[in-house]
Amino acid sequence: MGLPRISRGLGVVMPVLLLTLTACATVATVHPVEVSELGMASRSSALEDSLLRPGVVTFERVTFARWTAGRGSFIDRDDPRTDAVPPGMEEAVIYAYVIDHPRLGRYLIDGGVSRDLEPRLNLLMRRALSDLDVRIDQTMADWLEGQSAPRAVFLTHLHFDHVGGLMDLPDDTAIYAGQGDARQRNLMHRLTGRPADIALEGKEPLREWVFTTDPDGAFAGVIDVFGDGSVWALSLPGHSPGSTGYLINAVDGPKLVVGDAASTRLNWDQAMPQPLPESARVDAEESADRLRRFVAAHPRVEVFLGHQP
Repeated sequence: MGLPRISRGLGVVMPVLLLTLTACATVATVHPVEVSELGMASRSSALEDSLLRPGVVTFERVTFARWTAGRGSFIDRDDPRTDAVPPGMEEAVIYAYVIDHPRLGRYLIDGGVSRDLEPRLNLLMRRALSDLDVRIDQTMADWLEGQSAPRAVFLTHLHFDHVGGLMDLPDDTAIYAGQGDARQRNLMHRLTGRPADIALEGKEPLREWVFTTDPDGAFAGVIDVFGDGSVWALSLPGHSPGSTGYLINAVDGPKLVVGDAASTRLNWDQAMPQPLPESARVDAEESADRLRRFVAAHPRVEVFLGHQP
């Protein structure tokens, strides 16, 4: 669920608020940011070579919550390509993913949810969540009971439905995100009250991946996270400036977590554009196209969309 979706959920109050806040753009979070010490810039051909080797990590998807919204929350109804999609509702799910490395321990992709987040959100965000009928299956605190805490969390992006459960994790849990997400300036960040600040409160500085241009051109950038080909971070700008996907060479086959580069089956199977600002649309569609080309060339790769199975 990105910021444009929240704006749709705020109803008739939005036009007035947008006029009021036009000159009040702010960053996504004022939480401290530092350069990641983890990961090595690489290239897509090295990633492809790693797929030829047996996987060494285990991978599990965990469901935390779900909500229901009209399809216009997930596809751009102002784009004529979406005319072929009939009106209707879509159920969306909030996931996180568990990676257990035999030598380096446990890591998560995305943060799940926390019951402590909603009471601290501003009125407009609480109204939006009510309109979306968000139902929590379990919180990160629930999931942690009887589980070992992760050493770190690798975020796909900083939108609130991907970071909320960070509140339930130990404060010394390292958190990694894509370049540009934290300091992206947008009036919507002021409107929503910067929920990422709430989720990151008390945590160590946010660590930003250092992507360089992929020499092979398959992705905007590629990082070998642990240096052993087991987990890869992929730069997928568009849905957010630092939108990041993760390729996991799991023991039961490679898994590709795309985040909200493709939130739903409408975005992935039918290539329907998301409701994004004009400035982000070209990058978003190129990132999604790159993912589809990669998966078409490597059919063993199992794809995990941002909010649908």
